[in-house]
Amino acid sequence: MSWQEAETDGFEVVEVLTGPDDCRIVLNYNHLRFILNLLKPESPEDDDAVANLFLKLEEAEDYSDELRYDRCLMEVTDTAILACKGTMNSLAAAAPTSDSKQVSLEDFLYPTTFSLQLRSVNGKLQAVKMDDDSELPSILEPPPLMVDSIPRSAPAPTPSVEIEFMEDLFMGKIFKVSLHGQVRVFKSAIHGNADQLKREISVLQQVSEKRDPDRPDHPRVPQFFGLVKSRGQVIGMLESFIEGKNLYQLSLANTSSTERRIWKRQIEQAITWLHERGIVWGDVKPENVLIDTAADAWLVDFGGSWTDGWVDEELAETVEGDLQGLLRLNEFLDMRRREGLSSE
Repeated sequence: MSWQEAETDGFEVVEVLTGPDDCRIVLNYNHLRFILNLLKPESPEDDDAVANLFLKLEEAEDYSDELRYDRCLMEVTDTAILACKGTMNSLAAAAPTSDSKQVSLEDFLYPTTFSLQLRSVNGKLQAVKMDDDSELPSILEPPPLMVDSIPRSAPAPTPSVEIEFMEDLFMGKIFKVSLHGQVRVFKSAIHGNADQLKREISVLQQVSEKRDPDRPDHPRVPQFFGLVKSRGQVIGMLESFIEGKNLYQLSLANTSSTERRIWKRQIEQAITWLHERGIVWGDVKPENVLIDTAADAWLVDFGGSWTDGWVDEELAETVEGDLQGLLRLNEFLDMRRREGLSSE
C-alpha cells in the first residue's frame, strides 16, 4: 500500500520519528491519534519482521541519496500502517464519538491517543496495544508559552475549546480556525519555535497599537487577535487569515509587469511604515509575501531569523537586513533572481 493510499484510507501521517533503536509513526484517524512504535530487537531471529524493517532503514542510511531514504521510510510506514490497520479500526469503532461535524481546536490538539507496538510473531508483524506511552504525546502538543508582556488593550486569551479547527496549514504549527464565525490563523510554539512565536506576538501587538484605526489594511500585515489558552496556560496566538498564495507559489511568468510593480511598491511601503515606527520585519523572502485574492501584497511571518540568499546572517532581524531582503525581492519580482540566487 502506498503512502497516498494510506492517506485516502483515512489515515493521515503526521510525523515519523526515527532513532538508532526505535521508530515512531504518528497518525491521525477520525479525530483520534495513533502512535505506532517499532523497537529494534536486541537479539533478533532470522525471520524477525521488525528487525527486517530496521535493516531496511539502516541500509538506506548508508546512501547519500536523501530521496532513497525517504522512499524507504515511506515503505516502512506503509508496512506498519497495514499491519496495524485492523487494530486501529477496532479501537476507533469503540472510541467515544461526537455527532457534531465540528472539531474544537482543543480536541484537535489533544485527541484521544492510542499507542501500539509492532512485534514479530511467526515472522509476521502484529500490533499490540500499549497501556502507557505518555512521553511522546507531550512532544506533539503545544508547550506553555511564557509571554513577557501583554498590553492592557489586548483581548483576554481565548479558550481553545471555543475555537473551531478547520485545517492544518503548516506541519502542525499553523492552523486555519474559526472563532465566532470569523476565519483566523492559530499559531503555536510546537516543535521548539517558542522564541519565534514570542517575537511575532510582540511585533503584531506593536503594529496593532500603532496602526491607524481608520486604515485597518495599512500596512498589509496580519492583525493580532489575541492569545489562546488551554488548561490554564497560553499555547499560541490568533491572527487574521489571508486567502492567497505566496510569491514562490505564483507563476511570475504569467503575471503582468504592472502587477509586479504594484507588489514591489506595496512591499516597500509596508516595510517603510514598519521601520518608521521602530519595527523590523526580519526573514525577508518570497515565501513570506502573500498575494491575496484582490491581488494585494501582504507581509507575513514576523518570527525573525534569516534565510540564506535573501538576508545575510549578520544582518538578521535588522533594518539593514530588511533593506537587503527588499532589494533581492525586487530582483525576484523583476524576474532577475530565482531560488535566492542572482542571475549575475
